[in-house]
Amino acid sequence: MKKSLITLLIALLSLLLHAPILAEARKEVSPQEASTHPFHLTQALIARTESGQTVRGTGTNLGKGAFLTAAHNLTDEQGQLRSGQTVETYNAQGKEVFHTGTSATPYHLAPSYSGYEDLKNDLALIQVDSSLGLPTDKQELKLAIYPQPQKLLGKTVSTMGFSSLTRQPYTQATGKIIRVEADGTLTADLGLVQENSGSPVFLDGQIMGIITAVTEECRGQSICHQATITPLTQDLKKQVLDKLGLEVRIVN
Repeated sequence: MKKSLITLLIALLSLLLHAPILAEARKEVSPQEASTHPFHLTQALIARTESGQTVRGTGTNLGKGAFLTAAHNLTDEQGQLRSGQTVETYNAQGKEVFHTGTSATPYHLAPSYSGYEDLKNDLALIQVDSSLGLPTDKQELKLAIYPQPQKLLGKTVSTMGFSSLTRQPYTQATGKIIRVEADGTLTADLGLVQENSGSPVFLDGQIMGIITAVTEECRGQSICHQATITPLTQDLKKQVLDKLGLEVRIVN
């Protein structure tokens, strides 16, 4: 089934009118919950270029100086990093958590990533240059690879992410994996909204992938009831995750 990427550019204010529908697909992360593990590690991402272009998404501070997000939050349509880009992240209270700065090569993508249509490789790490209040020396979250994706069908997964389009910007959703696609990505009946790209997907308390796209039936909509998950794989481990020494569990 064809996919289309979640639109990441800031939408028109009129799209806020869709916010009441959100209750059917996602629910608010309460202020109390937002400060607890692992919710406090997921943050709103804002990438800015020299030309003034702004892209919004979501990502997760994994520890060990690594921030996990979708590759397309950081690149152009052909998969090339945007020139002169800087990234800032914010927590649910609107406080800046980290920013890129002095590191010469803060972004780590799969060398095979070819752009927006390459969903199976749509994963990136940002090397944290300045962290405000979060540890960078140890891995806070567990990562898991499921080599046999067909065994994931029917499994319940959860996610949390940020969007400027919702009246409460930090929301969460739970759903089941309903398809394994030909490219190896997964489809789940998870409610999502624009700017959720890069949100972590949890199974049994471990991150097994990230949200990267919506399905074809959701094209042009700001809110959707199905999401595409880019799962962690052995290839992504070798190409991306190993660059910062992240520990990953293989679940057979």
